[in-house]
Amino acid sequence: MISKWRFSCHFLLGVLAFSLAPAVAAGADFGVAKRAYDQADYATALKELTPLAENGNAEAQVLLGTMYQKGQGVAKNSPLALKWFRAAAGQGNADGQFQVGLAYLNGMAVAKNTPESVKWLKLAANQGMRDAQLFLGLAYRNLRDAPQDFVQAYLWFELAALAGDPLAPRQRDALGRLMTPAQVANARAMAAAWKPTHTVKQAGEGSNSAPEPPQPSGHPR
Repeated sequence: MISKWRFSCHFLLGVLAFSLAPAVAAGADFGVAKRAYDQADYATALKELTPLAENGNAEAQVLLGTMYQKGQGVAKNSPLALKWFRAAAGQGNADGQFQVGLAYLNGMAVAKNTPESVKWLKLAANQGMRDAQLFLGLAYRNLRDAPQDFVQAYLWFELAALAGDPLAPRQRDALGRLMTPAQVANARAMAAAWKPTHTVKQAGEGSNSAPEPPQPSGHPR
């Protein structure tokens, strides 16, 4: 009886180890790819990232998209970059969602579409990504084809500021001077009650750095 129990345990442990092996190997491969990327060894990064991205690794998809977007070790290819960003975004990856939002904001491989940009930026912002929160605040404050909403803009600037974004406090304070005290109080209450859907790494903590935000083009209408 004991020998049968031991055999079952060994068998189950063997099955478990076998089933976990691909995930462990994939993680190790991404680590190799990320180190190569950080060292500007783009040939190695491309070699490691491509099969991972094709097999659905969202982090690899974002990093591979970044390489095609910037022309790092490959010819610049915005449509292919957007393809990989979309693949990651579709899995709920905040970096992918942020990059898709920027693509619609800037017209990278798609027609500019601020409402669509706001949708994707908000998905990333709701995961706690401060870069997305900053850009979302700018979209609500300044861009003409987005629904202008000072309370929402202040909310996202406030959350980005609380997360440590260096540009957000100035944007928040400048906007606050255009709002009523009741609007500011409402936005602050919303920020205090806000909870992220997930927690993501911020810029400088291992994620790709965000582009510089556009400067405000005067007072909103």
